Amino acid sequence: MFLRTVKENKNMKKNIPRLYIKENLKIKQIFYLSRYDTYYIQKVLRMKVEDVLEIFNNTNYIFFSKIIYLSDKIIKIKIFDCKFKNNESPLHIHLGQVISSNEKMDFTIQKSVEMGVNIITPLISEYCNVKKKGIDFSKKIKRWEKIVVASCQQCRRNIIPIIQYPQDIFSWCQNNTKNSTKIIFHPESKSTINHLPQYTNNVHMIVGSEGGFSNNEIFKITEYGFFSIKLGPRILRTETATVVAITALQIKFGDFLI
Repeated sequence: MFLRTVKENKNMKKNIPRLYIKENLKIKQIFYLSRYDTYYIQKVLRMKVEDVLEIFNNTNYIFFSKIIYLSDKIIKIKIFDCKFKNNESPLHIHLGQVISSNEKMDFTIQKSVEMGVNIITPLISEYCNVKKKGIDFSKKIKRWEKIVVASCQQCRRNIIPIIQYPQDIFSWCQNNTKNSTKIIFHPESKSTINHLPQYTNNVHMIVGSEGGFSNNEIFKITEYGFFSIKLGPRILRTETATVVAITALQIKFGDFLI
């Protein structure tokens, strides 16, 4: 494995456009961009030959490349340097997010990735607007995965969080690892995040959909070892609750600065 430091270059912009390429990369490698990336570079960013791109590939290395050839259908780049860059939080978060409406779910996934979540499992619960049987989630998963990559591209994360296939909420709770702090956020709980163990670096958390949880679900989930936690006196929308919950956890156990 190689490790190089990018030399200072007065011609390089501070905010270099970023692309995700799912390939093993190395210095001096020449690479042809995909049709989608070619369109994005040409029509959206309007870049030219000799312009610099930052490439990330699901490792903690970022690669710097220059455009060496550009036409209507083809863009060729050459990697000239790389450096190690770890932007991951010390707090590992596996989010069990009960599936909400399309726009809210998309928003939740986008913001969760920006805030450092590592794994997202969409969950099916009693009050969510998804039936438990006969649904093909393949199209939804592809869309969610695109949202994840775009979020990493924007927030400068280099490791791509995982979107797991949707599961029944009880199955997910039952199969969770024992070596983690397990939380369900519920507005009627009497406990807060301050009641969690002082040293926490691995969290499994559940956030409900618009319909919340039934009493039976709360009872069973806590039986699986999940702490019931409240975020405050107000009832939050599902997409707001997820953002607030991750923020609170990252401030207390992760890398958010206050």
